[in-house]
Amino acid sequence: MLQVTSKDVNGWNTVIKAASALLEEIALEFHPDKITMRNMDPSHIAMLNLEWLAQSFDGYVCDGEYIITLRVDDLANVVKRASKGDTMEISLGEGNSVVIKVKDGYQREFTLHSLESSHTAVPLPKVNFAAKVTMTLKGFREAIADIATVSDQITFKGESGSLTLSGTSEYGNVKVTMTTSTPEIKEISVNDASTASYSIEYLDKFIRSLSASTETLTIEFGNRLPIKVEAPLDQKGSKLEYFLAPRVE
Repeated sequence: MLQVTSKDVNGWNTVIKAASALLEEIALEFHPDKITMRNMDPSHIAMLNLEWLAQSFDGYVCDGEYIITLRVDDLANVVKRASKGDTMEISLGEGNSVVIKVKDGYQREFTLHSLESSHTAVPLPKVNFAAKVTMTLKGFREAIADIATVSDQITFKGESGSLTLSGTSEYGNVKVTMTTSTPEIKEISVNDASTASYSIEYLDKFIRSLSASTETLTIEFGNRLPIKVEAPLDQKGSKLEYFLAPRVE
């Protein structure tokens, strides 16, 4: 049996927007204690990792292990029909189908056919990050927008007590420096001075998918390592992680 109930569809919107920026299909894994998702984009340079705990939902009943694979656009179209204050319930239907009920005075019922899954387990990157920064979502969005004015890649430089973001191209260069005294910065922890560069396009896709209610992000990186951006889905421990491979010249 599977029945998951949410009185706030904001989390579903965030997960679906993040997935739609990278994927055509989404494989959701339902466990007795949580929902997980770990999918890579077709180019294998970016990965989404979801850990959505049972306590984050208003109702969560799952008596086994289920993998449901859906077209992202199909799921997005259904979730769009739910408004703030609506209750959304997901359960298994007959055969290979998923039933989504949206309730607000009256009930709407949508049935989506699960795709034949070719999903294979993708391991998380096993890396020891040298730099960790916790900052506001607004601050990170602004910094990315600043770098994007002249460059299509962003370079992170972490040093003791400071984070420098920069970009350069034939048109010019830009540098944004933040320290522990910068209001947007909540924490900077650097074990070893680190520098790495990443695609602005791919970072921006993820950042744009996040809800305005997401206040802070945790960013981890290291020399020639992937970047990890962690966004909390709520205050109960659920999170959405984004990994992006570095650009190596």
